[in-house]
Amino acid sequence: MRYLHISKSGIWQFRYQLPPHHRHLFGDRREIKRSLKTSNKAEATIKALELEIQLRKTILTPEASTSLKKHPSSPITSQVNTSSIKEISSHEALERFYRYKAEHISSKAVTMLEAKCKIVLELVGKPHLRSIRRSDAEAVASLLRTYPTNLKKHRQFNGLSGHQAIELNKDLGLPTLSDESVKDYCQKMSGFFEWCQLNELTEINPFKAIRFKKTRRDSEAKSAYTSIELEKIFSKLARTKQEHKHPYYFWLPLLAYFTGARLNELCQLYKADIYQVEGIWAIHIDNRYEGQKLKNLTSRRIVPIHDQLLNLGFIEFMQSVQHERVFPELKASRDGFGSAASKWFGRFKTKLGFDKGQDFHSFRHTVATQFKRKSISHIVAGELLGHSQNNITYDRYGKGLDTLQLKEVINMIDAPPVSKSLNVQTSIP
Repeated sequence: MRYLHISKSGIWQFRYQLPPHHRHLFGDRREIKRSLKTSNKAEATIKALELEIQLRKTILTPEASTSLKKHPSSPITSQVNTSSIKEISSHEALERFYRYKAEHISSKAVTMLEAKCKIVLELVGKPHLRSIRRSDAEAVASLLRTYPTNLKKHRQFNGLSGHQAIELNKDLGLPTLSDESVKDYCQKMSGFFEWCQLNELTEINPFKAIRFKKTRRDSEAKSAYTSIELEKIFSKLARTKQEHKHPYYFWLPLLAYFTGARLNELCQLYKADIYQVEGIWAIHIDNRYEGQKLKNLTSRRIVPIHDQLLNLGFIEFMQSVQHERVFPELKASRDGFGSAASKWFGRFKTKLGFDKGQDFHSFRHTVATQFKRKSISHIVAGELLGHSQNNITYDRYGKGLDTLQLKEVINMIDAPPVSKSLNVQTSIP
């Protein structure tokens, strides 16, 4: 039966798509959806047929909708009679949503999620969740393109609403949200409304599948460093190594380039995370120790250490550190251990003349680009970079690759941009 769908929990659901010319009979809903509260398909089929009959009666004889409201015992009343669903404010629903998300994602991610959703809800301007429709979502998507970036950093916007800030910025001409940022705002709102649907707080997801014209390929979102740019970075590090206030000024860019690891994954390393596996020196990226965090489950991995890092004396440096952490000068914050290092590299790369799209994360993008150009399997690349394979066979049942295999691939990261810039025999900073 086409109106029957089974949920992940094995419970059958009734879902009936309403044609536009009949939606006014059902409170302008696009779909009637109800749990049939059974895992038995035969029983679910009978219940679904009963619901379908009542729906068709309402469509054929609109006055039937009135009689349905008079009989609360009707199995479809809660779907047809919109007043039977408890009204909830948009902000109350959002508060419940981010409390739920706090159990599954980092506090930083929750804060960003909450802030972006609040901005959108303020721009929509409707106090009740169920009153927000598709037209509102499309209107706010257009409005976000004129919303000033970094609003809180400009005193001119203090105390202004979102709409007032947009109007003021027509005169100020400050930068506004990019298409990628607008898309991110709308996707976060879609996730919010999807949760609200699942929890029966509303009937539709007005932000679902809002279309955005793609202006560039995903691979262009962050710029990879070219060989010349890498030489520029590492030559500067070599020239100033005696002036480095902290060892991480020297080692973090090298580690990022020769592992493809994320900034915080490197900043939070403990000495115990670096050891030999099958006779091969490797870095264990995990959240085993105090303060360590992982972006997701697939981030947990073993990354063999590139020969160039060994030649530069990384193991000797690590063993010389008189602390349990490799970079003890980096202190933990809400976002992990990487805040100070991120700010330092931001200043460093700006002085070298790099653009906005080139930052510390570009090392990771550089490694991924090299793997792709060398025709490295996405399975192997994903194993080293901590990416999900989006394949149940590999994600759930696949075992980790052999360390020697991974070492061979890691050593395929181009060494010349570093060897040309650094003397392998230089003393360790």
